[in-house]
Amino acid sequence: MTTSPGLAHASAMHKLERSLDLPTVIAFAIGAMLGGEIFVLPALGASTTGSSVWLAFVAAAALVLPAALSKSELATAIPGSGGSYLYIERCLGPVIGTVAGIGLWLSLMLKCAFAMTVLMTYLGRLVDLPGPWIALGLVVGLTGLNVLGVRKVGRFQNLIVSGCVLCLTGLVVAGIIDVGQRRGLDGLAWLGPAPFFARDTEGFLSAVGLVFVSYAGVTKVTAIAEEVKNESRNIPLGILISLVFMCLLYAGISWVLVTSYSPAVLAEDAAPVASLANRLLGPTGERVINAAAVVALISMVNAGLLAASRFPFAMARDQLLPPRFHQINRRFVTPVTSILVTGLAIIAAITWLDVTRIVKLASVFMIAAFMLVNVSLLILRESDAQWYRPRFRAPLYPYVQILGTLTGLILLWAVGTVALEGLLTAAVAGGVVYLLYGRRHARRIGVLQQLMSRRDIIASPPVAPDNQPSELPGAHTVVPLFGTEVSPEALVHLGATLAERRELEVIRISDVPDQTVLEVDLLAGDRIASLRRRVLALAGERGIPTQFDSLVTRDVRRTLYEYANRANSRWFVMAWRESGPIIRNPYEWLYTHLPCNVALFKDAGIRTYRRLLAVVEPGPHDALVARTADQLSTLFRAQVTLARVLPEPDETAMGQAEEYLTQLGRLCHGTPAHELCVGQDWCAAVSKASARFDLILFGAPPDRPLRATFLRSKEDRLMNEAHCAVLRLKTPREEMHEAVSTAPASAHHLVLDDTLAVRAARAKLEVERKDQLFAEFGRLFGDLTEVSPLAITKAFEERELLQNTAMGEGVAMPHGTLSGLDRTHLAVVTLARPIQYGANAPEVDVCVATLGPPTDRETHLRLIAGMSKLMVLTDVLNRLREASDGPGILAAIERAQDQLAAHDHSRES
Repeated sequence: MTTSPGLAHASAMHKLERSLDLPTVIAFAIGAMLGGEIFVLPALGASTTGSSVWLAFVAAAALVLPAALSKSELATAIPGSGGSYLYIERCLGPVIGTVAGIGLWLSLMLKCAFAMTVLMTYLGRLVDLPGPWIALGLVVGLTGLNVLGVRKVGRFQNLIVSGCVLCLTGLVVAGIIDVGQRRGLDGLAWLGPAPFFARDTEGFLSAVGLVFVSYAGVTKVTAIAEEVKNESRNIPLGILISLVFMCLLYAGISWVLVTSYSPAVLAEDAAPVASLANRLLGPTGERVINAAAVVALISMVNAGLLAASRFPFAMARDQLLPPRFHQINRRFVTPVTSILVTGLAIIAAITWLDVTRIVKLASVFMIAAFMLVNVSLLILRESDAQWYRPRFRAPLYPYVQILGTLTGLILLWAVGTVALEGLLTAAVAGGVVYLLYGRRHARRIGVLQQLMSRRDIIASPPVAPDNQPSELPGAHTVVPLFGTEVSPEALVHLGATLAERRELEVIRISDVPDQTVLEVDLLAGDRIASLRRRVLALAGERGIPTQFDSLVTRDVRRTLYEYANRANSRWFVMAWRESGPIIRNPYEWLYTHLPCNVALFKDAGIRTYRRLLAVVEPGPHDALVARTADQLSTLFRAQVTLARVLPEPDETAMGQAEEYLTQLGRLCHGTPAHELCVGQDWCAAVSKASARFDLILFGAPPDRPLRATFLRSKEDRLMNEAHCAVLRLKTPREEMHEAVSTAPASAHHLVLDDTLAVRAARAKLEVERKDQLFAEFGRLFGDLTEVSPLAITKAFEERELLQNTAMGEGVAMPHGTLSGLDRTHLAVVTLARPIQYGANAPEVDVCVATLGPPTDRETHLRLIAGMSKLMVLTDVLNRLREASDGPGILAAIERAQDQLAAHDHSRES
């Protein structure tokens, strides 16, 4: 068992005691929602939308539901302290995670401070005491209670929530009875007095955005997920039960209010719930409700303080804040520093800040955070991460998450400029913290970045760890196994076939989340031992030297990329992974950038391959497809058919296609058959033909990793629709000549005398961009062929879309194909200064360009292979860069040919 090279290191993980059961979770969530909002927002909402304010509370609860379901699932897969911050940071990375963490911490902290100001008002109705000092004393007391431990917090929470809920429920029941006596059985009157929608849709949406914050606390229980017993059951159940209950309570209180008072009266009443209690239950009832309000606000501050303190704790554990914030007190088993800092911040806000507007701004960030939670779930589901195994799965995926994200955007729009101010406030605060501390200490990247372009992998050199278990100097073929393959033996059998009796390495790779130590996969030792036995037995039967390794990593793509670089392998053979509804191919970047040939295999349960169909098209992979099919046919004793797909049965096109297949056939040792598939739908034509074959081989789609990650290509469709096994092949741009190099000797004899003219050699060309270079090729080849320079330039650009032709070492080998040419032409050009040749491609200052007809594919492949061989085995690159004119370039190539001839002669001797 080996940990992944160059990745996150296992470290001692600080754990919190699991002591919260389901009733405590429900009480905690209800307590987090029972804030000052229930005593203030119904009146404010009624002044915004009229008597439909109760419906606004129902709509807000429905809009919270997607985030509640998402966070329920995420909490069972990532049960660590931090809640929304934790999920956002794991998915979107440390920058967004820091902003979210600071924003959520500020939001909860300021909401607590706001609740304390409302508490002072209600307390003043009960007793004549110095409110500010009492509020500060309560904050100090609750902070101390949280320091003592969550078990004590849980017991205290149950008591105060139960009492408050009973009082408010009783008020709702009394109100329903009163309305029934006053309105009788008139159904429409029960909805509320006119105007039901005071400001149409705009006012209703504004009211929904206003009351949305009332339910923010429902998901705060996930911030303490690390302390919940049986979290896979208790967290989602607790969230859903508390949300439904609070929706009924909020809507009930609002409905009773709007059926008892006009919106104008409610807008002028600072304590509408207390006034309602006075009307229904008399002065005693008012005092009870005032006391319930005080208890509810204390409960909200208690729950908010507990949840808010876990954000700094989780951020410090992720090295986004100093380590002191995640130190756990040995006596109380709580993060004392985080709790104390949060408590002091609440005291400071009460003392010095006008928190009313600030809490509104922070509540806007709650909506944005819920949107990001939905996006985080989408990313994790689509990422195909092995470690993501939630014990609860949100239903109706991905529609619920998409709906939650879109409705969040609508709410932010309805709120107006306040939304922008809130988001900017949180972004600036979080950005400053990250720049001052997190940027220097954080090592992790988010799941989203792992799916996208990995410049961090390309920029960093491969790591060769001392504990690398392989005894082989470098395996010819590597077969990664993820544990999801239909038949690992079938994949290893294919890898052994491509290895051609050379070294084979099989690696069982497992990814684990950041909260898990890397050695955790040792628990799967029996399964891995069984797999090792079967793999080594299969390889032993074939007489192939084989090594089996087991790797545990937190970044699969980095591990495989570095493994391929260290092993210097020729082949990576992997199982095709089914795509998700949004991210079609989560490993597309890896397939595109591995520095070796990549074979993606879809197993159809066929174990004997008698007929092989190699579907080829002029491009970077056709030689590899033809040669691989030829190689497999020799070992499987199978018949190979080379096929080309044509949209129409045109005689001229069919003749050119036959000639193209004949030339590709010369790269094979055997004699392949030919077949032309006709159809406008490439995938349908090949899929129909696949019914007559056991295995289909074809090249990978064009190099567009971002596009291929989200959009399904015709090659992806064929992987799913073919009626037999499928093998999709890709060769890196640095090795496109290798397939020709292994062909019969007659297929790659290099002759430049009639191909490279003096006027097709240019030295020190002045260009700044790749499009300017291709325009120069258009003019250069236009002089040689009398073809339109624009048509030639377009041919080069179309070929470049299939795969970037930069080969490394400052060399590019662009190619264009045009019908009507009589032969293939070669040009060698050096540039005055290196130019950027693509987003992830190296700079280029030497270009070997070819232009030819589609019927002369063999000559093109022969020229590219020959020039590549010159560059590898001679010093031609240095001489080309030193040349000052066209004749100097020709002389450098002739001298290199002489060196190569002498090299070959010495080897034969």
